[in-house]
Amino acid sequence: MSEQGEEQQGDEQLGDEQQEEQQQQDQQPFQIDTQIPPEDANVFMTQQKLEQNQVWKCFDFLFPAGKLAKLIKVNYMQPKTFPMTEILTKLKLDDGLPVVNFIGCRHNFDNPNSNRGKFYAGIARACHNTDAVIIDNGITTGIEKFSLRRNCTLIGVAPESVVSYPKLNPTKIEKNELSNGHTHIFLIGGEHVDLGTEALFKINLCKAIATGKISKTQGRPRCKIVNILFADSNDCFDEIREAIINKLPIIVVRGSHLCNQFIDQEKILDAEFEDIMTDKDGFFFPLKKLDSEVIAQMVHYLLTYTPSKPKQQ
Repeated sequence: MSEQGEEQQGDEQLGDEQQEEQQQQDQQPFQIDTQIPPEDANVFMTQQKLEQNQVWKCFDFLFPAGKLAKLIKVNYMQPKTFPMTEILTKLKLDDGLPVVNFIGCRHNFDNPNSNRGKFYAGIARACHNTDAVIIDNGITTGIEKFSLRRNCTLIGVAPESVVSYPKLNPTKIEKNELSNGHTHIFLIGGEHVDLGTEALFKINLCKAIATGKISKTQGRPRCKIVNILFADSNDCFDEIREAIINKLPIIVVRGSHLCNQFIDQEKILDAEFEDIMTDKDGFFFPLKKLDSEVIAQMVHYLLTYTPSKPKQQ
């Protein structure tokens, strides 16, 4: 047999074998490969690093029977590299606005009919007329309903580990529950984050909102920041210190024992609070009574003029 004939015979045998294999595959039922491939350790570590390096994330949060708010969870372990400007640009809060910051404000659940109602109304009216942003601790303070009436921007800042989310049809409102009326809520996560540790973030947030993109890019002076000290809790001392370091004015209002002792010039029983309030660099403006007109005028004044150290009586 010639070489050409052997090649033709080999090709025919190969073709017959391929046809038989194709017929066998056609006769077998179709099967899906359900075997899970083994996990790649490198891929898992990459995902884990991305989650750890993510310093902030924004959500839409709807209060039960309430309004929609922006919920921002942040990891503030590295304040110097934290993208505060990026977050405010995303939230459209980078135009440069005056800020009224509540320090140590809590709602009195034991006496819900306290006389702070009209006082809060005066603050909300002043903020509405000046386009000022209100910042508190995210839980119930009493300013919420007045902020809703005046359509003010109300921002809450609190450690994530110490607050609770509101429930549907609650029998009672918890003291540490996020309150309806806030337009934005910043929850600070991470290790060793407790009440009082949000002081640095809160003051830096005030400064970033007051600065805005126009003041930052064109070199204009930033908007004013006014702090209102209630001292309903003792976890506000660090925030008072941060306000003093940044030379921000602090309005001291009557209500708590510590503020009453400072306003009445009595002996302050808390040594730490006395040391803070006697700081020579502090700008303190005490109010003798809770009057809506007085607080509105005071907020208007301090949002307009740079304060100087008040004269000693």
